[in-house]
Amino acid sequence: MATEVPRSFRLLQELEDGEKGVGDGSISWGLEADDDMSLTYWNATIIGPPRCPFESRFYALNIEAGPEYPTVPPKIRFKPRINIHFVNSSGVVDLRAILPRGWNKNMTIKAALGQIWLGMQKAKGAGHQPQEGLTY
Repeated sequence: MATEVPRSFRLLQELEDGEKGVGDGSISWGLEADDDMSLTYWNATIIGPPRCPFESRFYALNIEAGPEYPTVPPKIRFKPRINIHFVNSSGVVDLRAILPRGWNKNMTIKAALGQIWLGMQKAKGAGHQPQEGLTY
């Protein structure tokens, strides 16, 4: 029988991975405030993938890993305006639209951000993007 890792241990590992810069640098993440002992509020950055309407743009995101995380997915919201099918008019990401098999408790913040990046890369017909600097 597998033992479930407590939320705080899991998030501390995710924080450590974010601080180490795991990956190719196209996504990054960390706590919004260093003194957030609940490990709830995070910031992330996505650099727009090449050869798409988001190329070379920097996108800041807010992430909320609520008390039921990782059983319940994090809430992710873009700060700058973006036109793409999986982000609503308030900047909130619909993870169901980009996760082929849905969220599961073994997924991480990094995995969710990676899927957002892939969704941006694959976006067809995203069309004209808002002027840089416009926010929700």
